[in-house]
Amino acid sequence: MRSLSGRTVDLLVIGGGIIGAGIARDAALRGHSVALVEQDDFASGTTSRPTRLIHGGLRYLELFDFALVRSDMREREILLRIAPHLVFPLAFLLPFYRPSLWYQFKLRVGMQLYDALSLDKTLPKRKWLGREETLAAEPALDPDGLTGAWRFYDAQVPLVERLVIDLLYLQQRSIAEVQALTGWGASLVKVRAFRARQKMKKQLAKFNAEDNR
Repeated sequence: MRSLSGRTVDLLVIGGGIIGAGIARDAALRGHSVALVEQDDFASGTTSRPTRLIHGGLRYLELFDFALVRSDMREREILLRIAPHLVFPLAFLLPFYRPSLWYQFKLRVGMQLYDALSLDKTLPKRKWLGREETLAAEPALDPDGLTGAWRFYDAQVPLVERLVIDLLYLQQRSIAEVQALTGWGASLVKVRAFRARQKMKKQLAKFNAEDNR
């Protein structure tokens, strides 16, 4: 932390996972000076153990949280645009087995809302598949009672660690400091690394982050 003492930045990001890297990139693109610190290695925490899906939150429609779904849809499109080499479209099948009329109605409305909240999306729209089409698309499904399936698209990032490194690498000239305990990740993105101690809290007390309000 000695390299940061006596310096002032607009934003200090603590944590070098996908969230921290994304926040640092966004702030740097907006013209803010940013410092990012990580206690271990980039993408070594929660980021390394997700589903690796980039989804719009279909289940939140049932909670009527339309704002959250719309926000997730926009973020999904941003990732598909800025990292097409790492973020890919992923098709989902939602099969129907002797569904009730209410369940059919609820899912149809849900699929329509999911598309309506992402009118600007680049992914294919939903499509209803009949029984034979569904089995052709996914032969391993149990055919007994199957009436069809909704096919819809979200996205996936198989190598989320690569995405984190790319975000840091692309913005290394804009971010004031990107530092981690271990050196290999920082070397990979060609930014300075450091060895932090357990006394990081005391060291951080010496660091002044302006409240950019």
